[in-house]
Amino acid sequence: MQTRLGRSGSSYLSQSELPVTFGLGKRDKIERVVIDWPSGRTEEFKELAAGKTYEVTESKGIKPGAGF
Repeated sequence: MQTRLGRSGSSYLSQSELPVTFGLGKRDKIERVVIDWPSGRTEEFKELAAGKTYEVTESKGIKPGAGF
């Protein structure tokens, strides 16, 4: 289990990095991702391929992107 907190901003004239990155070692898939949104909504995604990027938008689902 890994946990990361994504932040959209931090201080005057600066912004935190938006992508959240997880290391999977030698695994070829992600069994489950659970996102707890600030609104209180929770979304879960299962069986995702490793070595790819994903764009997740609250209430709109997940979109696979290019690999690394």
